[in-house]
Amino acid sequence: MKRFWKGMAVVLSACMLVGSAGCAGGSTGATGSESTGGTASVAASTGSQNAAGGTSSKQVGKKRAILLVKKLSSTFWTDLQAEAKAQCEEYGWTLETLSPTKPDNNEEQIQLLQQSLNNPPDVYLIAAADSKGITPAIEEINKAGIPIIAVSAKLTDPSVQYVTFVGVEFYDLAKQCAEAIAKDCNNKGNILFLGGTTGSSSSQDIEKGAKEVFAKTDMKILASQPANYVRTDGLTVTQNLLQKYPNVDVIFASNGESSLGAAEAVRQSGRKGIKIATMNMSKELVQAIDNGTITLTVDDVSGEVGKQGVVAAMKYFQGEKLPKDMLQKGIVVDKSNLSSYKTKYGV
Repeated sequence: MKRFWKGMAVVLSACMLVGSAGCAGGSTGATGSESTGGTASVAASTGSQNAAGGTSSKQVGKKRAILLVKKLSSTFWTDLQAEAKAQCEEYGWTLETLSPTKPDNNEEQIQLLQQSLNNPPDVYLIAAADSKGITPAIEEINKAGIPIIAVSAKLTDPSVQYVTFVGVEFYDLAKQCAEAIAKDCNNKGNILFLGGTTGSSSSQDIEKGAKEVFAKTDMKILASQPANYVRTDGLTVTQNLLQKYPNVDVIFASNGESSLGAAEAVRQSGRKGIKIATMNMSKELVQAIDNGTITLTVDDVSGEVGKQGVVAAMKYFQGEKLPKDMLQKGIVVDKSNLSSYKTKYGV
């Protein structure tokens, strides 16, 4: 790490000598410092001048960014990509998106990153399917000296370096969701819990956050089964559980896709009065809340995560020290505040 900082000092000194024009282009010579803390505002510096009076975005020059996502088969990732691209365009940057053909495939993500180093970008925005398993590719990027912004998923191997993490804490989202549905049910009722993918860090965090909240209420979890963040699994798991349990008040689904599957299972069963709570945001979720088949969701602000990931990259190139985590806060959405989302999605 000492050698890393020493190298950064040399680059910064060189930039001061040749001026900002000479530091604007190269993919491996970008200025800035790896974040170890600080109090930089997430929302600041979206315009041409940063809060500390630093270099304008025009002076930073054109950059090429690569965004690696887990998949492009859900609104979460397409919204994140769209906002990241829009922010790049505002800065005059270009964005290339990489996505595995098989969703959440760590091996393919590694291959995509390794191949991209044949024509390296100025900055990577990486959403790792496996926060530790992706380490071999991250190490190669570190050796190439290219800055990394972790988006949506943290990089957990302590041996790798990245500038900052931009995203939400799934633990916090789950707590928000559980607290909202518990309040809606007056802290009473029987719950079916649909988890995510067994063993994934996001699934573990969601389960921990939600169950901590429910443990403080008079609500009882009748059963907890993984639905793998997939609609078809949400449907079949819920069908089976509804047959087993005659008295169900709430279904807590770990993402929007599984909640929509659960809603269909409830419709098919003819059961009434079952409330469904989840996390994510999409046009279908807005429609489901509007027609009453889903009670509430927590908007995981994926679009904002994509946008702020690019903002973080700009701040890095401007030489601003960033906090290790740039956390975004979820928004509880139900019928009471649905109007702006209906407008956004054309519902």
